[in-house]
Amino acid sequence: MAGIGDIVAIYIDDKPSVYARIEDITRDIKSHWFQVRLLFLSFPVQETTWILRKEYLEGSSFTMKDLPVRIVPLSKPGLYDQKRTKITKTIPAEVISIENMRKKMKHKNPDT
Repeated sequence: MAGIGDIVAIYIDDKPSVYARIEDITRDIKSHWFQVRLLFLSFPVQETTWILRKEYLEGSSFTMKDLPVRIVPLSKPGLYDQKRTKITKTIPAEVISIENMRKKMKHKNPDT
């Protein structure tokens, strides 16, 4: 579940609409519901409180005024690159000196 301080993308009618930061989550008077205070990262910045269930903070769809809405938690910055980084296995190999190769080549071909 997305938590306080997390950045989320909010999709309205299946289109990305706005980013928001979760400022606070408190239990609502209704069981299994939470008051989620959101700071919309737009111009101008706006703050609102939505009453949501836990599954809505995990990406399940719900409706507002008959429009489908979905809150998608975003990965923390830097985690995307860490997931894509592959660990390469180093295979030990012989180091060949170019200087030694030149000496060997001179002995084989003294004319050069």
